[in-house]
Amino acid sequence: MPVTGITDGFGPVLGAPVQDNADISKHDFMNLLVAQIRNQDPFSPMDNAEFTAQLTQFTMLEQLEVMNNRLEENIIIGQSINNTALLALVGRKVTVAGDKLWVDGAEVSESSLNASGSGTARIEVIDESGNVVATYSREVIAGLNDVTWDGQLADDESAPDGQYSLRVTLEDNGRAIDFVTLMTGSVTSLRYENSLAMVEVAGQEFYVSEIYKVS
Repeated sequence: MPVTGITDGFGPVLGAPVQDNADISKHDFMNLLVAQIRNQDPFSPMDNAEFTAQLTQFTMLEQLEVMNNRLEENIIIGQSINNTALLALVGRKVTVAGDKLWVDGAEVSESSLNASGSGTARIEVIDESGNVVATYSREVIAGLNDVTWDGQLADDESAPDGQYSLRVTLEDNGRAIDFVTLMTGSVTSLRYENSLAMVEVAGQEFYVSEIYKVS
């Protein structure tokens, strides 16, 4: 009757470290080359050109491994330098997408429109209670436009300190124009998500790549 082997010979050796066979190292390559030389047919030895080619491949493998290690080190160093530099954004004023504005001591924070075309912007200023306290219009062109409020209420009184928001419509002879409302506020915190830097402005988080301007 057939005899079944105790082991099939394909599993790992008990107690030996598990080896990832997906990648071949320079040591594996050298072991294969030495084994090939030891087991070559003495009546038909390995061709010199073939032997030289394999040594060249080994040298290239070693050089690529060194280059890869240096590249990874450079990437880590670059990320560290970039992350340290981004810490300087905390406390700075940045312009991002948003409709909020602030009045502080008669100074009004900057508001902008990034318009896809020219037209007339009708802007309503809304206080924290949801009341429209001022209305004004601005002519805008394609691109970035300053539409900062002058801080005057409908009764020509100066607006009290606090947070407000803008409600904007942009039209050209009755045709709606696409736009993005931008606000300028201080960065209150910085954190990283999946190695990407995010800043907090007015209680909202934005990727650093979403910043239009730093002032």
